[in-house]
Amino acid sequence: MKEKILLIPVLAGVFGMTGCGFFGMGDYNERKEKESETEQVSEEETTTTKPEEKVEEVSLIACGDNLIHDTVYKKFYDDKNDTYDFVPLYEDIAPTIKKYDLAVINQETIFVKDNADVSNYPAFGTPQVMGDALVTSGYDIILSATNHTMDKGTSAIQGMVEYWRENYPQITLLGVHDSKEDYDSINYVTKNGIKFAMFNYTYGLNGIELPEGKEYMVNLLDDKDKFLKDIKTAENEADVTVCFLHIGEEYTYEPTEFQVEYIEDVIDAGADVVICAHPHVIEPYGTVQTDNGNTGVVFYSCGNFVSGQDEIDRLLGGMATVNFKKTTVGEDSEVEVTGYDFIPVVTHYTRSEENVYLLEDYTETLADEHLIKNYDNRFSAAYLKELFDDIAGKPFDDTKTQAASSTTASEETDDEDEEE
Repeated sequence: MKEKILLIPVLAGVFGMTGCGFFGMGDYNERKEKESETEQVSEEETTTTKPEEKVEEVSLIACGDNLIHDTVYKKFYDDKNDTYDFVPLYEDIAPTIKKYDLAVINQETIFVKDNADVSNYPAFGTPQVMGDALVTSGYDIILSATNHTMDKGTSAIQGMVEYWRENYPQITLLGVHDSKEDYDSINYVTKNGIKFAMFNYTYGLNGIELPEGKEYMVNLLDDKDKFLKDIKTAENEADVTVCFLHIGEEYTYEPTEFQVEYIEDVIDAGADVVICAHPHVIEPYGTVQTDNGNTGVVFYSCGNFVSGQDEIDRLLGGMATVNFKKTTVGEDSEVEVTGYDFIPVVTHYTRSEENVYLLEDYTETLADEHLIKNYDNRFSAAYLKELFDDIAGKPFDDTKTQAASSTTASEETDDEDEEE
């Protein structure tokens, strides 16, 4: 900031030197003009220059469960070469994903390095090359804390971490760790000048316990004290905090009481956005205000993104989108959510093909080709749109009116519900 400099004009010889004791009128006018010029310069020099305003923006998209059943991976298998190629699975949705600055997907099933370990429910194993397809399709952030993370043991978790670190170090992997040091650290992602703190936690591991001494390998919601403490720590380091939770009751259209209360605690700790997965069907979304007056944007379930499931509501998913804006003036900055939306998608499959489509692009011709049409004639593009509108057509403003009356069995007991 420029210092204010006060310039005082000094008039010399007011009373003398002319013989008559006064200046002539010409001298007087000349001096008044000089005084006016001096005062103008003084005003210009004392004017403070305003700091320049800088605006930075980030768009984020988050997709639901990438649930890879055998009916999915067999369609992308080359038996002659014993290889998989999942890029075609996402080719219709990839252009949309790539429009966003940050793209997130919930990788429901754990990766396996050896194709001999590839497997279906109840202990999933997905070929590592799935990661290649996700990167090709535009994803930046992979969520790995799910109830199926321990399906292939700790060696698969170790392999998952190594795969991403060695092949795609630019990708952010959340939810799993190969060391206590990594578990104790907070993941930060900076994009377009906005710094995000990101967390991924799951309610459980289908009854499987982490080995003694390796409890750090998966982020569990039971570690609530650590979770909330880390969120509070991130408040001083990041501009925005986003939490991805694997939580809720499978195949229900409303959040559980446990889910609602846990999310409010997360918001009170400092989370700005909470995006959930696990129910395999979509649930409402909107703005949540806690009893303490804190506010956050919440998507209670994004449903399935990809699966081999065979119920209509499990073929309908949603992509959560959130826009952020950071305004900086001098040393002061403010970050705000400028908008959010829930974009419906549909998993389309026949006996030999599978794709993900935006629901707005999904035609009745495609719907008639869907394999589910053979045994559920209700399936259509129009029916899917009606279902989406009924469950999550508009964002809510007060989560307390959306609190579920359903049980909390998913969080209190092992998840034994089949995912086929």
